[in-house]
Amino acid sequence: ELAAQAAVSGGTVLTGECYAEAGAPYAPLSQIIQQAVDGRSPGELGLPEFVLADLVTLAPVLRARHPDIRANPPVDPQTEQQRLSESVVLLFSALSSHGPVLLVLEDAHWADGGTLSLLRHLARRSHQPDLRLLTVMTYREVELDEARALNEVLLDLSREHLAARIKLTRLTRDQTGEMLAVLFQEE
Repeated sequence: ELAAQAAVSGGTVLTGECYAEAGAPYAPLSQIIQQAVDGRSPGELGLPEFVLADLVTLAPVLRARHPDIRANPPVDPQTEQQRLSESVVLLFSALSSHGPVLLVLEDAHWADGGTLSLLRHLARRSHQPDLRLLTVMTYREVELDEARALNEVLLDLSREHLAARIKLTRLTRDQTGEMLAVLFQEE
C-alpha cells in the first residue's frame, strides 16, 4: 500500500527481496540497483564512471548492458566497502533529485551482513538535503533471535533516531475475508 501511494505520488519505488536460502552477497541491493539503473543511460544518471563501476560490482547483471565500464582498481576490503557504500549513496542522491525514492527491503531477517551494513550507512547519510529517501524493511519479529545482524542494525538505527518501528499485527479472520473480497471483487 505504501509503495502504491509513493508511485502514485510521483516517487520512485525500488524493491529488493531477501530469501531464506543463502543468496549472493548484496542480492537484494543488486535487485534494487538493477531496477534503478535499468532503462537509464550512464549519462542520464549523471554519475561518474567509478560510481557506475561500483554499481556493476554490486549488481553484476548490469555488466552485460554496460560492458564499456571498467572495474575500479582493487583496494583493501575496508576501503572497498566504504567506496561501495558511498557509490550507493550517490546513486540514491541522483535518483532523488528527480523525486522522492522509496526503498523497500522485504524479509530483512534473511539479509546478509553486507546488505545490512550498506543500509545502515545509507540511513546514517539520510540527513543530506539532496537525499530524499525513505527505506522500509519488513521482517518477522519471531526471526530476530536468529537474525543477529539485523537485530544489531535495528538497535543501532533506533539508538541513533534513524528508524521508527511500526508493528503490524496479524489480520483477523474477518479482516482477511474483507481483504480478499476487495482483491477479488466478490464475496
